[in-house]
Amino acid sequence: MAEDPAVLVLAAGRGVRMKSETPKVLHQLMGRPLLEHVLNAALYLAPARLALVTGFGAEAVEARASEFLAGPRPDGFSPPAPIFVRQAEQLGTGHAVAQARAALADFPGPVLIMAGDVPLISPNTLEALLRAHQALGAHLSVLTVSLADPGAYGRVIRDEAGWLARIVEYRDADEDERRIPEINSGLYAAEAAPLFEALAGLTADNDQREYYLTDVAADFRRRGLTAAAVEIPSAIHYEVLGINDRRELAEAQAILRDRINEAWLRAGVTFLDPPSTLIEASVRLGRDVRLWPGVILTGRTVVGEGAEIGPYCHLDNCRVAAGAKVPGHQAWTGREFDPA
Repeated sequence: MAEDPAVLVLAAGRGVRMKSETPKVLHQLMGRPLLEHVLNAALYLAPARLALVTGFGAEAVEARASEFLAGPRPDGFSPPAPIFVRQAEQLGTGHAVAQARAALADFPGPVLIMAGDVPLISPNTLEALLRAHQALGAHLSVLTVSLADPGAYGRVIRDEAGWLARIVEYRDADEDERRIPEINSGLYAAEAAPLFEALAGLTADNDQREYYLTDVAADFRRRGLTAAAVEIPSAIHYEVLGINDRRELAEAQAILRDRINEAWLRAGVTFLDPPSTLIEASVRLGRDVRLWPGVILTGRTVVGEGAEIGPYCHLDNCRVAAGAKVPGHQAWTGREFDPA
């Protein structure tokens, strides 16, 4: 990328549909909070500035983010100190981004805006958005995807030349607009100065009486600025789907479980029943490891080459030596297993 971006993560929401006192972005997915998955993807971009908007459970969210960002990274990148911005009232996405004016309005490069509840987003997709934003010379770029069933997502309205004209929220869309399959993912790249100028003029004249970030697209166009819609293949639509309830969390867990299991299969690990086997991202496995059905490996568990884990066994923060065999139908924490 020509310029290192600033990254703004929106992590203020409670997540009412989760029916929990835990802030939504701190709910666990494969052993890590949703927010950590998002931050991990963002850090691969080597951002020059990193800000987070917090609100519900702000102290817990900020503490967890600070702990994660202070930890070692496999790529050796040292992230900038996070800038935390509080959104005292949750008055919409536009209002949330506006709270970061002091932190980002003077930033000279592109600002990547992303929600803290899209844990399956990949660094490759984020890079693709930023590259397209810069290649098109856009002032605002929105990541989009077309779905067979676009549901209640905001619809993307393009002009005759294919540029982004506006985004309309489902609640405010008419029947023709609701038939449009292309949706707004909620991920944006924008130049800071015109972005915060647009945010200053937002109104809450809509069905939810909130300040929509989506409304800045039409404002950019009115001022003669370039707005682009960057569409990703529908095959990877799951990357941009947010987590709003426990069902969606379970669906994301299944997707991430399969991705992790496939990677280990390609690395030389035998799974006797992959769908019933759960391996957290922090686990490390050697070649020729053999995993029976129902195995769960969590935390910092390490399994050496040629080891075998019996059926319906849960190992948490355990170390299994090369060639060891762990009996099934039991759970251990912090145990070490050596060959018999």
